[in-house]
Amino acid sequence: MSDEHSVTRKHNVRMLLQKMRDGIIKELSANIDPKLGITYPDAEADLKSDVQPTLEALHKEGFLLKEQKENVTLCRRCNGASFKIMHRCPNCNSLNLRKGMVIQHLTCGYANLESVFAEHDYVCLKCKKRLRALGVDYIKPGVQYVCNDCGNIAQNPIISLKCWTCGELQSIDETRYVEVSTYTLDHSKRELLAKVTFNLTPIIQRVHALGWVAKKDYKIRGKSGVEHTFTLGLWQYEHGLREAPEVVVDIHMDVVDDVHVLTLYAKIIDTGVKNAILAAVPIATEKAKALAKYYDITIVEAEDADALVEKLTLAIEDVIKS
Repeated sequence: MSDEHSVTRKHNVRMLLQKMRDGIIKELSANIDPKLGITYPDAEADLKSDVQPTLEALHKEGFLLKEQKENVTLCRRCNGASFKIMHRCPNCNSLNLRKGMVIQHLTCGYANLESVFAEHDYVCLKCKKRLRALGVDYIKPGVQYVCNDCGNIAQNPIISLKCWTCGELQSIDETRYVEVSTYTLDHSKRELLAKVTFNLTPIIQRVHALGWVAKKDYKIRGKSGVEHTFTLGLWQYEHGLREAPEVVVDIHMDVVDDVHVLTLYAKIIDTGVKNAILAAVPIATEKAKALAKYYDITIVEAEDADALVEKLTLAIEDVIKS
């Protein structure tokens, strides 16, 4: 698939891949929710919607490995995974069935539940003869279902499923059979991953060498009560992990525009952070650069992920030393 039509053009998709590359998310495992059906909680935190189609697209594009773990039956109407199972008579469609071991009297052909024969001291209700010996004058065909309405005996009743969530009534064949899979990042696709993600390890190592602490995917709650996430949060060792980092970095693997700048500015105002760096791969628009300069936000542009490491590290060093 061309880059133009790739699902990775969406920022939230790239952020999910970045978390997987950084080891924040090891694998994307499914939960079976009685009302919602199949969910992927770790993926939903970033993707919000169209989770399963997006994961399938990432698998087809080569970013994710897929391994089937199980299968599940879902409601054809609402995708719920919780059902009331009902057994119906194949002759009259009645739900009024009894289940048990069946006895068939070979002398006259009469058949009924063993419990019915036991109630009548094993005297046949049809021919009035007493049953003598198993395999001689009667047999036990096995556990079957007897209809209380029409008397039909069936080994395989009709199975109907009623969805507890929406009430939809359906047969097994009418439900949705779905394979449930786990997704992991294909780390062997280095060139592919380099187009949409970045390697923070060299940057963090350089920062540590300068006597600073760096935390990836750093989350902090602002004065408004809203939780904000930064690609990197940085502190001096001697200061420890303060409530707010001394420097924050946000990285975008796409063209950075004025909206990106305003978003970062809103986050640093709410959290009280003094120094912010906004990195763009490949470029930032002129309007974004002008706005960033006005708000005293450092812009870093890099043509690819490899160049980003060197340029962003230098920018961080400049901020730290200033």
